[in-house]
Amino acid sequence: MFTFDFSAGELQPELKQVFFHWRNAAEDGNFPRLTQFELPNARPAPNILSVFEIERTQSGEPADFKALYIRNKIINTLSRKYVGTRLSEHPGFGPGSMIWSCFHEVASSSRPLLAALPYVGPLPEYRSTSELYMPLLGEGVSVDYVFVGVVLLEQEYSHKAP
Repeated sequence: MFTFDFSAGELQPELKQVFFHWRNAAEDGNFPRLTQFELPNARPAPNILSVFEIERTQSGEPADFKALYIRNKIINTLSRKYVGTRLSEHPGFGPGSMIWSCFHEVASSSRPLLAALPYVGPLPEYRSTSELYMPLLGEGVSVDYVFVGVVLLEQEYSHKAP
């Protein structure tokens, strides 16, 4: 389903562009900040991007993930409105779901993650997704956001471990 152990060569072309942009935006070994991506005009691959804010408990544990930004290409593949809502508010996306696990892993580990998930939206021609989750800093030094690139696939996709 997901892995932290991946190489750029395993990424879909659109995700590869996003990954290199994210990695090149990092400074002094720190993750890039959300403000470095100049949304909604982010380059490259702006149509596959979304940003979620990590909501944390008082002890710092991830509690939920609020959709702040989702590009039109992704919105058109979803059956519900997500911007301004939390994952836990959508059936099948809350705690225990595959997508929740991806967000939780990135928020907990502060590492980029590659995921292969089944597509569960309204478009019958798609069967799976290839998704890249990347941590972003907020105003301070903590990871406050998850930057996500999603590519829809007509075939089943699974990460092949090297």
